[in-house]
Amino acid sequence: MGAAKTVFLTVLTIAGILLLALSFAASYADEYLNERISEDCEDEVGTIGEIIGADEGQCQDARDLREQVDSVGRLIGFVGASCLVFTALMIVFRRRGD
Repeated sequence: MGAAKTVFLTVLTIAGILLLALSFAASYADEYLNERISEDCEDEVGTIGEIIGADEGQCQDARDLREQVDSVGRLIGFVGASCLVFTALMIVFRRRGD
């Protein structure tokens, strides 16, 4: 394998690993947001505050943010896994050709 291909596969592997790590970090952030929403917005006081507008839309903003973090985290995870699978396939096909 040429030096350029080796560097490309190394960079692709590192990018895949970093993207998977970011995906796991996004899942932790999603879980944290979910816990905070449960504690602050889904109890009796939080529900009443949300209904009368005392929370100034913060509960809905938190729910929207949680959905965004969840969807972006999944997308990053898929891209990271794809990078690693592509790298593995390139290595396998290169070895068969040699």
